[in-house]
Amino acid sequence: MRMAQLRYFVTIAQLENLSQAAELLHLTQSSLSKNLSTLEAELGMPLFQRNGRHLTLNPAGARLLEFSNMVLRELDYTLDDMRLLSTGTGSRIRIGTAGMSPELTLCLAGFRKKSPEAEFEITGDIESMEHIDINAFDMLICPLELKYKKYTGYPLYEEHYFLAVRAGHPLAGKPFIRAKALEGQDVVFMRSGRGFEEYPYRISSALALRFHSVSYADKREYHRQMISDGLCAGFVPDGCASFYRGGNLRLIPIQDRRFSRQMMVCFRREKTLSPYVREFRNYVFDYFSVDTKKQT
Repeated sequence: MRMAQLRYFVTIAQLENLSQAAELLHLTQSSLSKNLSTLEAELGMPLFQRNGRHLTLNPAGARLLEFSNMVLRELDYTLDDMRLLSTGTGSRIRIGTAGMSPELTLCLAGFRKKSPEAEFEITGDIESMEHIDINAFDMLICPLELKYKKYTGYPLYEEHYFLAVRAGHPLAGKPFIRAKALEGQDVVFMRSGRGFEEYPYRISSALALRFHSVSYADKREYHRQMISDGLCAGFVPDGCASFYRGGNLRLIPIQDRRFSRQMMVCFRREKTLSPYVREFRNYVFDYFSVDTKKQT
């Protein structure tokens, strides 16, 4: 099995049409058809259900597509890294973050304006990772908490939490609420990975708040839907606030500093940074007016 075969297969699977795939790949239809037949012969099974010119993945094809996407993605990442090692250049910046604040998005947009070739690869769920390899990222944005004490970083910004409720909820008209007002509420927390619950869960537990019921969601869409449907209230960091605004939802500031946390920014060691990422790091420091003398 060759990488070219996998790329051809993925293109056919996406277009579900052999002639269109051949045109996109700049191959003759007969050549592409022969490649597909060879792949199916090697695997000992068909990958598509054929209905005239229309091709639909069968269960074996769907499984191979999942595998092919993973392999080709890793290959592209590896080739990109090899080019970086050989030339010292590269425009892809890998970012791991525990929340995407609007200020961070504006910072990336500003750098893109300065360097149009910039590519960003963002992993937004680092808090659910049991172990984080700082070398897997060029920049890491994480809370100033014990779990991340092993990383050298700099204070960046404070992340604040709102309580999100449906319009018509008894708290919906409040300009702000205090922690005690959360008692007796039906709430939903974000939870994913092994042993990870979002920050407000830990604060609520520390304050011994007594909720009427507690539910969990592992995706923002489910979290928002549960609140929108009036099933419960939920906690929303200001970095995700735009996803919850509008419609029948209300965001209420929580007037308790314990529902805020300091975020820090970390970069890989100086000697491992490419010149391009070093330029990006300096831009981030300038954008956020980071005091590099205040290491955490």
